[in-house]
Amino acid sequence: MGTARRLGYGEGSVYRETVSRTSGGKVRRVVVYRGEIVIDGKRRRVTRSTRAAALTELDKLRAAANAGLPTGDGTRLGQFLDWYVEKVIAKKHPNTQSSYIWAFRQLEPLRGKRLRELTPNDVEVLLEQLADRKPPTKAQKRRGGRQKPLSRSSLSRIRSCLGAALMKAQARNLLDRNIARLVELPPEAGERIERKAFTPEEAQRLLTSVSGDRYEAMMLVAVMLGLRPGEVLGLPWKALDLNERTLDVKQSLQRLPGGELVIGPPKKDSFRTVRLPDRVVMALRTHRINQKKERLKAPVWDDHGLVFPSAIGSPMDFSNLRRTVQSLCKEARVREL
Repeated sequence: MGTARRLGYGEGSVYRETVSRTSGGKVRRVVVYRGEIVIDGKRRRVTRSTRAAALTELDKLRAAANAGLPTGDGTRLGQFLDWYVEKVIAKKHPNTQSSYIWAFRQLEPLRGKRLRELTPNDVEVLLEQLADRKPPTKAQKRRGGRQKPLSRSSLSRIRSCLGAALMKAQARNLLDRNIARLVELPPEAGERIERKAFTPEEAQRLLTSVSGDRYEAMMLVAVMLGLRPGEVLGLPWKALDLNERTLDVKQSLQRLPGGELVIGPPKKDSFRTVRLPDRVVMALRTHRINQKKERLKAPVWDDHGLVFPSAIGSPMDFSNLRRTVQSLCKEARVREL
């Protein structure tokens, strides 16, 4: 860390300015106070709602410089988050990438804030707004309009992802503290309803209902072996040894942030070998024969070597899987997961 030049107390200036701000779709004129100070030949600027607040912020910058602490630069939050996604998150698992990118999109209203001017209150106000959103109507859902309010777990994920990014900013001397650690979640934020697993009776009723169905083998693998949706849809025939009665979980279907479906390795702790019960082995043998027949009848077949592909061999979309499971649950008269 470099040593900042010691500054005299009288350095720096504050001036008043009228700016336009948009709130609730309306533009209003507000007065703000801009503070400026030069540290190590670089001009630092702050913006506050009162002159006293601006002077206080300049005092903090001056004190940090005198103590040899980082005073940051003019980097905006949006600039830094873009860099973080490109340089840091790009090295992580696709699912982790998707989680961070989603979280950073929720921070869009704060992207224009300078890193060193970002406060816990800025983030808390935004989280309250995200938790307070009115649920969209069916028409708005179809048009991709208003988004639903976020649960407490989603808000916590946003705070956590922001905190990880700001920790990197702090390590690069762009900040002297990680404000995400001070952010409190809205007390009224609701929790997402936990989805419980099938009871043994429900599982048995569902599996009895799908006996002989096109999706029998898929449901047996999902319910009896406990594979995740991505692991079921990304399961290749080469991962199965029906003679030895084993299944290797070594790849998974994943959706990238842009919506593209890709097949890749699951997270490191998800690699495993599963023993297959006789009922699952028999269903998979029948399923393989039926799939070969479907392939011969299909006008085109986009072969990915998958056990449970779409009707033309390509990876099945998650939404299609969800609709299929909902339909099977309805027929079996069991609750949907």
